[in-house]
Amino acid sequence: MIDYKHLCHSVCDIAKEAGAFIRTHVGTIKTDLIDVKGQHDLVTFVDKSSEKLIVERLKQLLPDSGFIAEEGTDESIGDVYNWIIDPLDGTTNFIHGLAPFAVSIALQESDRTVIGVVYEVCLDECFSAYEGDFSRLNGQKIECTSTSDFNDTLIATGF
Repeated sequence: MIDYKHLCHSVCDIAKEAGAFIRTHVGTIKTDLIDVKGQHDLVTFVDKSSEKLIVERLKQLLPDSGFIAEEGTDESIGDVYNWIIDPLDGTTNFIHGLAPFAVSIALQESDRTVIGVVYEVCLDECFSAYEGDFSRLNGQKIECTSTSDFNDTLIATGF
């Protein structure tokens, strides 16, 4: 049986490593280095390089796993375990140097998502969860508010 806790911590490290790579390229992307996959669907060498790094690291953690990766670095499907990867979630924001943008990684075991990690690059915030535990932000437990009166809640802001 896989130790989800240990694996989740390792995935957080991988997401942060990819985030550090992404951070070095903020504000440096020239328009001639941007590919258009579809309307409002842009991709850069940073997306592709980040995904390659993530896939290589995840293969070391779980060698028999497959991948559903946005940029198609590896399209092998595993019998039991499959990683779902968006190596640069928010490419348009990234290209323009505007937060937020993130690294998103999940692990499915058969038809269940058992690990999820989202690393928000600009704020250095790593959200993570694994089956059987609480959601966490930078390792600290987070949970929904205990406020029971709807009037005392913050749902959204606007101007």
